[in-house]
Amino acid sequence: MGYYESFYPGKNYGGGLFGNPLGYTERVSGFNLALDPRTANQLQETSNKLNTGIKNIEIQGTFAKVLEAIPDEHLREINKLSKITGTKLSFHGPLVEPSGFNQQAGRWEEFNRLGVERQLSSAVERAHQLDPKGNIVVTLHSSSELPEMLQREKVDGKEKQTGMYIVDPRTGKVNMIKETERYFPESASEKKEAFDPAKELNRINNEQWTDTLRQFAYYADIAENRGGRERLPEPVKVIQHEIDAGKLKFEDAVKDSPALAQYLISPGSEGDETRNIYLRNSYNDLKTLFDIAYKNALEHNNKIDLEKLNHFKKEVHELYPRLENNDSGALSVVIQDGLHILKKMDSKPQIFQPFNDFVIDKSSTTFANVALNSYKKFGKDDSAPIISIENPPAGSGLSRAEDLKKLIDQSRKKFEDGLVKEGYSREAAEKASEKTIGATWDVGHINMIRKFGFDKKDLIKEAETISPYLKHVHLSDNFGFEHTELPMGMGNVPLKEEFAKFGEKIKNVQKVIEVGDWWQHFKTAPLVETFAAFSSPIYSDNGPSWNQAAMRYGNYFGGFGTMLPEQHFSMYGGGFSTLPTELGGQIQRKGSGLSGTPME
Repeated sequence: MGYYESFYPGKNYGGGLFGNPLGYTERVSGFNLALDPRTANQLQETSNKLNTGIKNIEIQGTFAKVLEAIPDEHLREINKLSKITGTKLSFHGPLVEPSGFNQQAGRWEEFNRLGVERQLSSAVERAHQLDPKGNIVVTLHSSSELPEMLQREKVDGKEKQTGMYIVDPRTGKVNMIKETERYFPESASEKKEAFDPAKELNRINNEQWTDTLRQFAYYADIAENRGGRERLPEPVKVIQHEIDAGKLKFEDAVKDSPALAQYLISPGSEGDETRNIYLRNSYNDLKTLFDIAYKNALEHNNKIDLEKLNHFKKEVHELYPRLENNDSGALSVVIQDGLHILKKMDSKPQIFQPFNDFVIDKSSTTFANVALNSYKKFGKDDSAPIISIENPPAGSGLSRAEDLKKLIDQSRKKFEDGLVKEGYSREAAEKASEKTIGATWDVGHINMIRKFGFDKKDLIKEAETISPYLKHVHLSDNFGFEHTELPMGMGNVPLKEEFAKFGEKIKNVQKVIEVGDWWQHFKTAPLVETFAAFSSPIYSDNGPSWNQAAMRYGNYFGGFGTMLPEQHFSMYGGGFSTLPTELGGQIQRKGSGLSGTPME
């Protein structure tokens, strides 16, 4: 027999004994191997992995606390080691939430976002020590603590939205709107409308604005009643309003009609502290509502609303000295006039907004600033690290290609604006942004959309969407339901079709083998399995490939661990159980014959 008969050949990767398992061939030199992220001793990890014969390595700063325990001296030593061995390095930054959302507090805070921005900037600067003269790729997750904020699933071949998180930007509080059964007739039609998160959000915002104005009017009414103004006859109210506004003097109002004196209230004569408290609180509420209304009018370019609001601003400016002195009359005028204008707004302001859009806005600010800080320090030497934003496992926030695309676009735009402020031309800034900010595409992470009903065609479309932004690829396989990390070819990731969508670009990006579960469960390096899946040539393009070698010359263990008992060899006269596993024995070798004993 031309090849040995394997008792446990594992999965036949190809369509034929030695076929190309994934339909895509990659040289061994095209792979990076991710180190163990659980240890701060990345120097020893680097040495150990180089002993396997791998040429490219991704240093792990994945866990923030572990990253802080890695000495700078180790990073510089890894750089020296990479120069000696000709190794290409990349870096995985810490898993922190770039938007600034605090999971424990359950809300977003700018204070948190700034802290994360500084943390990521530090990580990028430290990564620069690994490759001070090159543009090291630094992978950062698009989100870390967030669930999918725009929930989608595929039912009967059609994609539908089933829920959406919304946020109040003023407080940072987040709520959830989901598909629910409604029975009250919303129109003359009996036809049930499909759940539309955008329509539901609009309904909530309209109700919220109306309710907010109602509460504001209620407390303003209490304040007026405290001073007796609401009990005045309507014609007298008009006169009182002019007195409060300073347009009519009290003495002039009662000069021709002395009887009015018993109704009208002279400014400063009330002395009602309780009323002033209510008025001041209502005035503060008015400020908040005015800001919401004005921002809404600006965003929608509503000229009618802007005209009303700007007219009101002039009135406030005229009364400002009296307002600062807590003049009850001036406070009363501004509150009543403000309430009247807010009720007459042409479009109702949006109290809540989609959390997905909000997070993209905040996270893009973080990534843009991190890239800008790095570029200002290292851009002159053309050694600024590349900020490559990764899609987290499907079901997490910003895990879909369209969301990642929006995040990168906004990050690049803010980065460009920052460079222009620094004196760069717009053309130079755009060129720098395309080079400095891009995407790390994890083929295993996106494969998990299968549990929401999506299929192979959807996965290929996702790859096509992200293709223009591709800088880096993470390789792990799974079956679409759990975040397992198997060597490629052992799950159902349609890698051939996805790589086809990346075109020629895929040949130049680093491809990182990320197989934490394989290390955990099988305690062996995933290299043979990965090389075999990709039909990687052993010596040259024309020589035998690893999948052929795995079938012809593999040992009894084939990467599946020690499975045959020692008695097997004694019983059948093998007599070589004391040999290392590479030669069919049972002795686990320390280190490798390729590079000697690993660094201890």
